[in-house]
Amino acid sequence: MAAIILCFVLIAFPERALAGAGLGLELCLKAVVPSLLPFMLISTIAVRSGWGVKLGRLLSVVLRPLFGLGPAASMCLVTGLLGGYPCGARAAAQCAENGLMTKDAAERALAFCNNSGPLFIIGTAGVAIYGSAKIGAELYVCHVLGALAAAAVFGRGTGHGAADTALRKQKFGSLVGDAAMDCGAAILSVCSLVITFSALIEALRLYRWPAAVGFFEVSRGVKELGRFGEAGLPLAAACLSWGGFSVHFQTEAVAPGLSKKYYYAGKIISTLISGLAMLVCVKLNKAGIV
Repeated sequence: MAAIILCFVLIAFPERALAGAGLGLELCLKAVVPSLLPFMLISTIAVRSGWGVKLGRLLSVVLRPLFGLGPAASMCLVTGLLGGYPCGARAAAQCAENGLMTKDAAERALAFCNNSGPLFIIGTAGVAIYGSAKIGAELYVCHVLGALAAAAVFGRGTGHGAADTALRKQKFGSLVGDAAMDCGAAILSVCSLVITFSALIEALRLYRWPAAVGFFEVSRGVKELGRFGEAGLPLAAACLSWGGFSVHFQTEAVAPGLSKKYYYAGKIISTLISGLAMLVCVKLNKAGIV
């Protein structure tokens, strides 16, 4: 029923929908594909080859005592925080498929590994929207704090199941080719959702309510919140951690075999923590402390 209603919305406002779809396509070509595809390809190769978990073992030396994260979950967290959504979710699904994490551990990892990356937060949100790399860095630090808060709640069940012997041996050329095909399909799903949500936002003129835009699509939401300057920063930080339903559907697309029973709870925790952290940061900036 919801799909039928949305189709009628697009038909009722075709000019707005086409303009929004064009904005979404431009966003995909200029930001989504260049920033996500390389990270997604590298993380997929890392998981399937086994060296990603070896790196994860080094990371888990710190992350296991603090949050209970095993090697695979540590790798997923870092992948999400560097590559951006849905790279972390994709890595968690790959770990479950290759036996590097149990299914429950991968589902717990979804609660904290599906995050935005520094390229988008510092470059796009900070420099392009707010005109300040410093603001971008502050947004990114708050974003990381939100992810770590979710990891503190859901990370304790992710410390088991990382075994390199579970991986299927494969020649490197074949490994890269298979990974590229899988990532290409995943990116196509992501871009389809970005374009569709952009068309709906424009058709319904949701941009009049920036927080509502961010609830559905993060990049457009942060852009609209930028009109409010410093006052919009806490909501922008919250939007970045929430991700929007466009990101949530992307997660469904790249991790279809995993339940989202922990995912939304983790998103709520990270949203609240990052928003509050940015509110404190804004007050400290006004007081001249930072």
